[in-house]
Amino acid sequence: MTSVIITRHSQVTIPKEIRETVGLSEGDRVKMKVVDGNKILIEKTNEDVWEDCTNFLPEDFEKVLAAIRSDSTSRFKRLGLIP
Repeated sequence: MTSVIITRHSQVTIPKEIRETVGLSEGDRVKMKVVDGNKILIEKTNEDVWEDCTNFLPEDFEKVLAAIRSDSTSRFKRLGLIP
């Protein structure tokens, strides 16, 4: 286990060997949480998880979206909100 010092601004430096092992580099994000009351778990976040977040949409989503949009357009016209 490696020991680090907390700076006056409550910052710590993650040692190089740990950064390299985990694959952390400048600009990466990490999550932190307290475990067992006095331990801090630092975990690298996976930013790629949001790159393809459309797999939950139905295959005909474009049609569904078009239907929703046309329905609201006709409703707005009926209400006199748009010409």
